[in-house]
Amino acid sequence: MRLAEALAARADLQRRIEQLRARIVANARYQEGEEPAEDAAALIEEADDALTRLQSLIRRINVTNSRLDLGADGTMTDALAARDVLRLRHSVLAD
Repeated sequence: MRLAEALAARADLQRRIEQLRARIVANARYQEGEEPAEDAAALIEEADDALTRLQSLIRRINVTNSRLDLGADGTMTDALAARDVLRLRHSVLAD
């Protein structure tokens, strides 16, 4: 899997997990005597599977990023850390 494909798959999985989370919460709360629209336990199992796949995917992306040498700027992981700090710095100064 190419890095761009992995990043797209990660975004898809994150969206899917958020949707499952919302469905779990919605189906875990219901009036006494009513049946939930979906089985929260089955949704939790589905979310757990998606979370396991996401963990594996993130691990592989991180390994790739740590191996990608950008020369004097270090690795891709170093560049991502610098980007995150620049975002925070910008936020502090803008606020």
